[in-house]
Amino acid sequence: MEQPFLFPTPASEPPARGDAYRPTVIYRLPQSAPINAPVLPAPEEQITAGRLLFHLFLLGVTIVTTVFAGGLFLGSFQAGVIFSFTVLVILAAHEMGHYIACRWYGVNATLPFFIPVPLPPVGTFGAFIKIKAPIPSRRALFDIGIAGPLAGYVFAIPATFIAHYFAEPAQISAADGDVIYFQSPLLFKFFERLLHTPPETTLNPVMWAAWIGVFMTSLNLLPVGQLDGGHVTYAVFGPRGHKLLAIVSYVAVIGLAFYSLRDGMWNWVVYAVILTLMMRVGHPPVMDESEPLGLTRKLVAIIGLLVFVLSFMPFPISF
Repeated sequence: MEQPFLFPTPASEPPARGDAYRPTVIYRLPQSAPINAPVLPAPEEQITAGRLLFHLFLLGVTIVTTVFAGGLFLGSFQAGVIFSFTVLVILAAHEMGHYIACRWYGVNATLPFFIPVPLPPVGTFGAFIKIKAPIPSRRALFDIGIAGPLAGYVFAIPATFIAHYFAEPAQISAADGDVIYFQSPLLFKFFERLLHTPPETTLNPVMWAAWIGVFMTSLNLLPVGQLDGGHVTYAVFGPRGHKLLAIVSYVAVIGLAFYSLRDGMWNWVVYAVILTLMMRVGHPPVMDESEPLGLTRKLVAIIGLLVFVLSFMPFPISF
């Protein structure tokens, strides 16, 4: 998930006395700006020792919180370690996909910021990078947006296979009550059929990590605002198509939130609030809106849609 674009203060406007450089945050480029209008590039992101240590510090704290939260939720320290390793590999691959794509196009971006949360059952709110420059073209926007979900899925798929290969039958049935039931996305259902896993299984650490990774991927691929799906739909359908799909998706999520509340669940409620904020921010235009994507990227967009279908769960958790 990317952050707003940042543009540097022009060199002709020196900072006030005693003030250091402070970038100006712009959430939208002017829609009427000429396509080829010159834009002053943002200062190149320097990976200094201090910044690298800060990113590593956040990663280290997130390792601790995911081991703690996973171990507490799954019942053992060993399970917490396995869960932490698996989920952080998936999240890191996702964000590094974005980061490498940004570097490929010369777009300034930070290394991933991991978000530790010292609470079970997950121990993290994921990770993000900051993009500090305008996106030069629709192709660049598409590649940067789709690279994260596809890179994360490269690790989520084998994790899902391993989770179901070692799955064990549940000791109690969901019919007995007092059992949390995690719905299976289509990706899980595929491996359940392929490996003939029992109808009800005990949640193992790799399965829990893969479920979290797949669930986060589905949320990021919603075509709203500056989510990964928002980037992809903007690149494929342009600003009007992006706005229309964002409204449809937002209304659908609001409907899911009300439906889940009717059954006493909070599925989608928090995310509906987040999407409300993203709808207000919208999506900034790219510098070259006219560049065509080409057939290859349109085919990759279909793969991205397939990833969303395999990952999306209307009602992720039930009791």
